[in-house]
Amino acid sequence: MISMKTITLAACAASLMASSAWADTYVCKHGDKERVISVVYEKEGQAVPCKVVYIKDTGTETPWNAQNKAGYCEEQAAAFVEKQRSWGWTCEKQGTQESTPAEAPSANQGAM
Repeated sequence: MISMKTITLAACAASLMASSAWADTYVCKHGDKERVISVVYEKEGQAVPCKVVYIKDTGTETPWNAQNKAGYCEEQAAAFVEKQRSWGWTCEKQGTQESTPAEAPSANQGAM
């Protein structure tokens, strides 16, 4: 049986992806609990600004973001997924947007 919590998480993730350009989305499960970790871009086709969005049953958090450093959000999301796995969660990549953001110029790099 699908719980209301799972439906709510899925609806939040779908809404987030529909309203923004996104790249990697991971769904992590542990028992009956589920978490969603996504990289979200403010503008489609641009690697920055970006943010990592973490959705769980208690709400949505944005633990990392970057204004200038391309690749920062992707690195933080991947590391967070690995941390979830080390805690016993099973995480699966759900999809990647067809258009990958362009890299930001190296002279303008810097997180946040």
